[in-house]
Amino acid sequence: MLIIGLIGSLASGKHLIADILHKKHGFSALEYKDFKSQKQDAAKECLEKVKETWPKNIVVIGIDSLKTLTKMRDNPQFFGIVVEGPVILRFQRRKHEILDSLEKFVQLDDFLQFGVKSHDSDFEKLLARLHLEDGDLSPLNKCMDSCDLRLIINTNDQADLESKIEKLLAVESKAQQLTTTHLLCPNWDDYFSMVAWITASHGNCVRHRVGCIIADADQRIVAAGYNGTPDNIKKCDQGGCERCWDMSIDSGERLDECICIHGEESALLEAGRRQCCGATLYVTHSPCRQCSKKIAQSGIRRVVYSQEYSSGFEHVRKLFKEVNIELVKQELQTIPRLIKLI
Repeated sequence: MLIIGLIGSLASGKHLIADILHKKHGFSALEYKDFKSQKQDAAKECLEKVKETWPKNIVVIGIDSLKTLTKMRDNPQFFGIVVEGPVILRFQRRKHEILDSLEKFVQLDDFLQFGVKSHDSDFEKLLARLHLEDGDLSPLNKCMDSCDLRLIINTNDQADLESKIEKLLAVESKAQQLTTTHLLCPNWDDYFSMVAWITASHGNCVRHRVGCIIADADQRIVAAGYNGTPDNIKKCDQGGCERCWDMSIDSGERLDECICIHGEESALLEAGRRQCCGATLYVTHSPCRQCSKKIAQSGIRRVVYSQEYSSGFEHVRKLFKEVNIELVKQELQTIPRLIKLI
């Protein structure tokens, strides 16, 4: 079972997404505003309805209560998606339905997103007409902060929207069977890539933070590393590396003057060759030429990176190909919740 909560700004495309999920993938669609109109505990009523629909996949449209969102997050099957889009496109979707003034639309959008209320008397009437004076209403920016994914809808083209949704949900094109496991339980490459990003947050290099994880064939972490100055030396971000602090030196230049240890080097030193043989190295950024030589010598058989960073990356590709090291660029499908700590 998967519970998708759609949280988004005014006319951002939440219903477009819900319609695709309902018609193409069999989701039951629930409107959060329907529970608010019952003048009861909306969070409780919504969760009760979700339980009734179990174990069918559900999409809840337009959650605008932090209280409800917090309760829903207690369910491990819940996945929150922020839906956003350009202001003009959103205005064009709703201008004939709600109001035909762009200024009024922006005022209403600011109120819903940030709680900023216009003192215009007509605006008060608009809120009453739209039933937006509910005390349980939370500024959307606060709700958005606790979501898992941000989806930008910058088109009304149905085929384009369906393509985005199918990519998100990892739909198998032939059987059209919904595979939701990677949203709730990431595959090993996603998982270790996320851990590498968290590891990067402990780095102390003033230029860049890089994290690295080495996992063996049994998916066990054997080493972790991050970039920064060696032990017992002043940390780079405290002035420990003169080269990193000299901003006249471009990235990738005069690395022989840098005393920082790279994330890959740190992990390789911790693991040793015996544990590296046949293992996979996960790193937040593509390895530099110096690290690539050490990776090749260590016995690592696979390298997974998230972002391309090194200026000499073509040389790295060539080296890895020569020594039969598989090089994979990992596109993380979800935003790791813990990355928000970085």
